[in-house]
Amino acid sequence: MRTSELKEAKWWNPTDRGKILCTLCPRYCEIGEGQPGFCYIRQNIGGKLYSIGYGRPTGFAIDPIEKKPLNHFLPGTSILSFGTAGCNLGCKFCQNWSISKAKLDETYSVEASPEDVIALAKKYRTPSIAYTYNDPTIFGEYVIDISKLAREEGIKNVMVTAGYIDKEARKEIYQYIDAANVDLKGFTERFYFKNTF
Repeated sequence: MRTSELKEAKWWNPTDRGKILCTLCPRYCEIGEGQPGFCYIRQNIGGKLYSIGYGRPTGFAIDPIEKKPLNHFLPGTSILSFGTAGCNLGCKFCQNWSISKAKLDETYSVEASPEDVIALAKKYRTPSIAYTYNDPTIFGEYVIDISKLAREEGIKNVMVTAGYIDKEARKEIYQYIDAANVDLKGFTERFYFKNTF
């Protein structure tokens, strides 16, 4: 893929060591030329950070909103759900390991612009869209572009996330989010260090 077809990432700075510091999540990956960050989906190409999963979901599903699980937000409705490859956590018990720890070229993906995602939600008459399956934090640029269009169309936005995100990125990504499920992986710091690497 040519860089002209890629989405330049937000939330990064060059370092004095010739690398890029990704500031999207608290991992603060230092990424060398041609390398991805821990999430596999943010890559240093030519001294710039790109969100290589932008517009490349691994699939779509129509789910009951209670599967997110949300109980008191649009109860009884369907929701358009999707995610991308990669994740900023590595949970030993991940139910979506085949996509969350996959590089983009190692898993199935489809091309879908933000407008395409909105068109799918309208086609299937889902009043909301869920950014889910892997952690949507890593495709924050895509979330922003879709959720802004969704808001304009009266479609609600839902994040299903571990909440592992830098506070500055959170302010931008969540500006059009209507509901969120923060998936707690455990209740102690020790558990997180041992099981979510």
